[in-house]
Amino acid sequence: MNKLIKKLLTATLSSVMVVSAAFSSLAVTAASADTTKTLTQTFAYTGQEVLLDMDIGSAKFIATDEQEIRIEVLVTPNESNWFSLWGSTDLDDVELDINEAAKEIELKVTEQDDVKQEWVVYLPRQAAVNLNVGIGQVEVSNMENSIDIDLGVGHAEINHEILYSSMSLESGVGEVSVNSQGQSVEVNRNFVMQSYHTEDQTGFGQLNVNVGVGQIDVHHKL
Repeated sequence: MNKLIKKLLTATLSSVMVVSAAFSSLAVTAASADTTKTLTQTFAYTGQEVLLDMDIGSAKFIATDEQEIRIEVLVTPNESNWFSLWGSTDLDDVELDINEAAKEIELKVTEQDDVKQEWVVYLPRQAAVNLNVGIGQVEVSNMENSIDIDLGVGHAEINHEILYSSMSLESGVGEVSVNSQGQSVEVNRNFVMQSYHTEDQTGFGQLNVNVGVGQIDVHHKL
């Protein structure tokens, strides 16, 4: 075999072994790192609108008859991020970041990059809710005030018992499903976009849901 070719083959094989070893080391590092972290907090509610700012994950907002807000958040590394291969996410740096003001309470975590969040929020049913989510799933159940959801990609589900004065539901690419008292309601369909708009002067509050790509499900039960 030509000496030059032999040297090239040897160098190539060595490079492959180094890269393989590097990825093996990364895998071991990732496996040994902490994989979850749970954050909790409870505080009094004094009538503010409740806002959530989340990049990736899921959120459930559940109405209660209590005058306090209870938060449970499970945080995990975002394994779908290719760049996370080059370094494990340090969950020790992730904490709740609650900003309380006279008219609103903003909920978020201190570090959003490379993490996936799973929120469960118990709050008074009379609180207004505003959710701003990049990618994921959101569910709001039995609230009795205005709901505003802006979701980039994912699934939004709203279960309510009150009659809203106005409803605006729009999915840029996806489906909108409205069910009232067990009956499906007709929605507007335009190519890949679906929407539903209605007004009722006897109702209370507003329900606004905008999803870029994904599905909206609304269920109304008395």
